Amino acid sequence: METDWPVIGHEWAVAHLARALRNGRVRHAYLLSGPRQVGKTTLARAFAAALNCTDAETRPCGQCRACTLTLKSAHPDLMLVAPEREGGAIKIDQVRALQQTLSLRPYEARYRVAILRRFDQARPVAQDALLKTLEEPAPNAVLILTADAPDRLLPTILSRCQVLNLRLLPLAQVQQALEARFGAPPEQARRLAHLSGGRIGWAIRALEDPAVLELRESALAALLEALGAPLRARFALAEQLAREKGALADVLDTWQGFWRDVLLAAAENPAPLSNVDLQADVSALARRVGVVGAEAALRATRRTLDYLGRNVNARLALEVLLLDYPTL
Repeated sequence: METDWPVIGHEWAVAHLARALRNGRVRHAYLLSGPRQVGKTTLARAFAAALNCTDAETRPCGQCRACTLTLKSAHPDLMLVAPEREGGAIKIDQVRALQQTLSLRPYEARYRVAILRRFDQARPVAQDALLKTLEEPAPNAVLILTADAPDRLLPTILSRCQVLNLRLLPLAQVQQALEARFGAPPEQARRLAHLSGGRIGWAIRALEDPAVLELRESALAALLEALGAPLRARFALAEQLAREKGALADVLDTWQGFWRDVLLAAAENPAPLSNVDLQADVSALARRVGVVGAEAALRATRRTLDYLGRNVNARLALEVLLLDYPTL
C-alpha cells in the first residue's frame, strides 16, 4: 500500500501501526524484532512521529514541528535509549532514568515516546527494572523496543509487548530504493542490494560510508585465511577481533551471511547469493564442506553472536567459534 511514512519496505507493519493509530487502539508497548540493520529503528521513529503528529489528515505528515523534531530525534517528548557504546548493553541506571521521565506528563505532545534500541542486549537487571513500567504503564506513554534476537528477552517482557517481526526486504526493493531515493547508479545499487541480503539499513550505510564495505572485505579475507591456517593463527585472529568490540558484531554478521551462501550452494538452492563477488570461493567451499559442514559453521556463528549479546568473554567465544570452523 502507498504510505507517507518515511520507511522503506515493511508495508504490512506500517499498515498495522497506522490502523491502530486511526482506530484509537495504540498499545502502551511494542517490540520490533528482526535481523540487524533491517529498519527497526527507522520504523520506530516513524511511528513515534505518527503518534504525535499534529496534522488532521495525514499522520505522520513529515512537515509539522512534532514530525520534523521526532525524525531528527530532537523532540522533547521522545527518549532514545541505547547501549552507551557499540557492543555494550543498556544498563539499569538508564532504565531508571527513563522511568522517572515517563512518570511526568508530556512536555508538549500527546505522548511521551521511548525507543529502547537493541533491548535484547540489556542486562537482566535492566530488563527486570523495565517490567514495572510495562506492568503499570504511565498514562500517555508509549514504549517501542527493538531487538535482533527477541528470545534473549524475558518472557514477561514479550508477553507485555505487541510484537512485530520485521523480515528481510526483497533485493529488488532494496535496489529500487537505493536508485530512486539515494541516487545510486543502477550497477552499484544492484551490487549493494545483493551484498545486503535484504537489510536496507546496511545497504544505505554501505552507500554512504566506504568503511562499511572495507570492513566487509577485511572480515571475509580474514575468514578465508583462517580456514586454511593452523590453530595458532586462528587464536591470534580471535585475540585481534576481541579487541575490536565496536566492529565485532558486524564481522560476525558478515561471516554469518557468507556461511549462509555456502549452505545455499552446497544444497544447490536457487536462492540468490549475498556475496556475489565471492561466488567462486563460496562454490569451492561448498564442495569441500558439504551441507553438513556449512550448516554446522552457520549454526556456530549464530550461536557466537548470541553469546556476545549475553556479554560472555568475547575472546573465548571467538576461539571456540574458530575451532568449530572446518579446516581446509
